[in-house]
Amino acid sequence: MTCTGFAFIVAQLTCISPEIKVDAARWCEVARPITYSSRDTPETRRQVRAHNAKGVAACGWGRR
Repeated sequence: MTCTGFAFIVAQLTCISPEIKVDAARWCEVARPITYSSRDTPETRRQVRAHNAKGVAACGWGRR
């Protein structure tokens, strides 16, 4: 089975493996949402959106 993009990120962070959950918890301690500029390339924007989606899924960014 192969995963790509957002599905791969979610699979990585929600895996039942304890070491993955620890890595996600550590990542949530240091990672912060990123904003992008109108001058950024489409690829940079894609990477920023992927990073922020990972934060929403793993850390609950944007939830109250």
